[in-house]
Amino acid sequence: MEKISLSNQGELYVFSIVFRSFPGIEVPYVSAIVDLEGGGTVKGNLINVEPDPEKIKMGMPVEVIYEKAPRKDAEGNEYLTYYFQPRN
Repeated sequence: MEKISLSNQGELYVFSIVFRSFPGIEVPYVSAIVDLEGGGTVKGNLINVEPDPEKIKMGMPVEVIYEKAPRKDAEGNEYLTYYFQPRN
């Protein structure tokens, strides 16, 4: 195994709009799989776009952003998580 750096930009490969989830998880949200520039495929949530199939297109350019997670870990610590958002 070796360390590699992944790009923060890519294209939306596929998505699903989730309407039912665990208690405490706000729905609907967009679950996405993104092909990163230079290689690599990552799953995450697509934010800053309406969860409407008419507003989301396969192949649309996206970027990775990092934000504080909406909940805390088992010890009550905050942590960062990543999301995808449409790229301008």
